[in-house]
Amino acid sequence: MFLSVIIPAYNCEKTIVRAIKSTGVYLNNQIEVIVINNGSTDNTEMLIKKERKSNKNIIYAESENGVSNARNKGIEMSRGNWITFLDADDCLQNLDNKLRKLLLNIGEGLVIGNYLAGKSIINLYSMTKNKDNCSSIINQMLKNPTKYMTVWGKFYRNDLIKKENIRFNNQLKYSEDSEFLIRYVLLCKQIQFINDNIYNYTLSKDSTVRSYNPQMIYEYEKAIFQIKKDLNKYPEYENSFKIFILMQFNLMMVHNVFIKDNKESIVKLKELCKKDYMNNALNIVKVKDIFTPRLLPLLLCKYHFYVFAASIYKLRVIQNNKNTK
Repeated sequence: MFLSVIIPAYNCEKTIVRAIKSTGVYLNNQIEVIVINNGSTDNTEMLIKKERKSNKNIIYAESENGVSNARNKGIEMSRGNWITFLDADDCLQNLDNKLRKLLLNIGEGLVIGNYLAGKSIINLYSMTKNKDNCSSIINQMLKNPTKYMTVWGKFYRNDLIKKENIRFNNQLKYSEDSEFLIRYVLLCKQIQFINDNIYNYTLSKDSTVRSYNPQMIYEYEKAIFQIKKDLNKYPEYENSFKIFILMQFNLMMVHNVFIKDNKESIVKLKELCKKDYMNNALNIVKVKDIFTPRLLPLLLCKYHFYVFAASIYKLRVIQNNKNTK
């Protein structure tokens, strides 16, 4: 088997068939699709089993609740030389011979493609400055986690994953894909980019990261501390990791603190900025970053202009709501 596509499936009756068909499993008998039912209560199970009847390379399985448990189950069952991950409301595209030839020439490495987020093309090929240097790529990933550090849109060597026993940390509810990716790329001897859109990501107001969860900040912090532990032996990534923390902080503000606009929001903002890990990361922000949109609110936080920072985060909440309608 050449490629294993792993799809966690939870209450996705409207999109799961489209996701399965997008893998090319009906056109190529060297592709297997492993769909892991993750506690669905709608017609998801019935639809997967219906597709399975028409193609032996569509495999149905079940796991304990949680996307990490589902993906880990898929890894254990996978037979392909390569693994890729697909969310049930997204689609793959352009899995053609060109990609296959590329994968055949890579050993213990990672292949990364461009992708569509809604109607926007995220061209990682053009964004990546030094495509021949793994350390440079990892630094850029850490500095741009929302663009780079997704588990999907990438192809992983199955033998490397299994040899090093790399699995998703089922104790993490947020950024579990970033944490998995970091551990994987630290072991890679080669990272290859392809200048093709290989993944369609659906912007959805119902996605986990966009849904309000009172435990979100605690869960993000847990992931930050775990990734810090993963990087302890690699001091060359220290500054980039601080940028990673700041970008996670932006997510906390937009998807949690300022979703409910009230007086407590600014109090929470101040409280988080005073935490040691955050205060340490804010030191990397300079006055010259005032013209960098993603760093501007953080610069304001560094100099205690919390009301102005709060205004920016509120505007971003409004913008996000427009994008997902």
